[in-house]
Amino acid sequence: MSPQHAFYSADSTGERIKKSPRWDDEGVAATVGTIMALLVFLTFFGMFTNQFVPVWMSDNESTHMTQVVQQFSALKSQVDITISNSANALIAPSPIFIPISLSCDGIPVFAAATAGILSFTPIGLNIKPWMNLSFTYISDTSGQAMSLSPTNDGRSGGALEIYSPNRYYVEQHIVYENGAVIVNQTDGEFIVAGPQFVVKNLGTSDAPARVVMITQITMQGSNVTIGGTGSKGVNADLLYSGTTAYGNDDGSGLTIQLVTQHGWAWYNYFLSRMNNSADMTIGSGFNISEPILHSFPDRTRNYYTLQITIDDVVLLDHTRATIKVAIGELGL
Repeated sequence: MSPQHAFYSADSTGERIKKSPRWDDEGVAATVGTIMALLVFLTFFGMFTNQFVPVWMSDNESTHMTQVVQQFSALKSQVDITISNSANALIAPSPIFIPISLSCDGIPVFAAATAGILSFTPIGLNIKPWMNLSFTYISDTSGQAMSLSPTNDGRSGGALEIYSPNRYYVEQHIVYENGAVIVNQTDGEFIVAGPQFVVKNLGTSDAPARVVMITQITMQGSNVTIGGTGSKGVNADLLYSGTTAYGNDDGSGLTIQLVTQHGWAWYNYFLSRMNNSADMTIGSGFNISEPILHSFPDRTRNYYTLQITIDDVVLLDHTRATIKVAIGELGL
């Protein structure tokens, strides 16, 4: 009988006894640590993208809209100054150039810049907006009653607009039309800088005799729409400017008709500007109709009409100006 091997019992089949595998605690700790680190990173990453990025971008878009309002206001101011100085100037009016920012800054990797759309609509027979004036005056030469109306020198129009489809801040339209800067957004619209317009009373409350000074600005050029990011340049050249005094000693009604997409902004402007001024209250001294909406299947074509009438006007100082507007590329 052969001797038993030291590692086998008497009843052994001759197979080696396998040992149980030993658990590696160090490998488990490394794996769990890596997973926890990833979870912490993803948690902070999610907080950043869901909380900080919207707040950051909303602030960027808000700052951009404020900047655009300032740029449009600067354009209006320079146009008004050029018109005011041109009547007695012996030199050609200075060309106007204003850069308009189409987009706001983005956040690298996390959020792209918000693009904008800049468009210019010149005056045309069937192109809105319009401002129409109607006034009966007495000719200085013939003494006949004559009319200032939209068919002669009483019509102006054209608009420059930027649309910012903000993703985090409220969407806004900034518009320059009829000498005013308008802000239009989803919760309302208002005029931030009004046109050159004033009403004075030279009589008494019992016998009013009013003087109206108003400037109509006509914008000519090519119909242009440009979208994208960066900045574009707006050029405005004054082609004509002149003031005519229309008198009527008996007093006459001055009618201002507006055809615009921003009827409520104009309504609130004239209401706040004239009510309780120059001895006028609504219904006594002036009347204003609520804007009437003219709607179409394509809502972008919707427009309003409204009318303002000022009574007992003995003198209308009417300034007409024509500017040519062009939009060009700007390497910024």
